[in-house]
Amino acid sequence: MRQSFTVFAALFAASLVATPIVISASNALATTDQSDMVRMPAVVTPIEMVTVPAPVVAETCTRKVRVVYAGYGASSDGCPR
Repeated sequence: MRQSFTVFAALFAASLVATPIVISASNALATTDQSDMVRMPAVVTPIEMVTVPAPVVAETCTRKVRVVYAGYGASSDGCPR
């Protein structure tokens, strides 16, 4: 018991020490923003957005799934169970 606690404490301490080192190393290896790059303005084309109503679908009373439990779910208007 004591040995497993010692191993856990050692791993915890090592992770506390290693985390800032790994973070700083990954930041050092990251690509930097180069100031000598030429930035070109992007052309923005406005797009007209129009809402289109969804097509009305006639309701059918055919069911694809059979209801097993009596009273399970609500039937839609006009559809017999």
